[in-house]
Amino acid sequence: MPVLNCYEATRRIREEESRYSIRTTIIALTANSAEEGLQDAMEAGMDLHLTKRIPKPRIAQIVLDLCNQVQN
Repeated sequence: MPVLNCYEATRRIREEESRYSIRTTIIALTANSAEEGLQDAMEAGMDLHLTKRIPKPRIAQIVLDLCNQVQN
């Protein structure tokens, strides 16, 4: 992103959400599989950190799991 990186964008989203008591699921999708990338994503407020190449069935299952969490 030209203005914000994904971590700063997530921080700003979380900041704005806190004003309205809402929470949007944010998933990091990256080629960086290092532990540092995972830690950075979680510290920024992301919900999941996934590394590329993810099979389509796995993505579908992740989305279904997240939808089920929201409903409960």
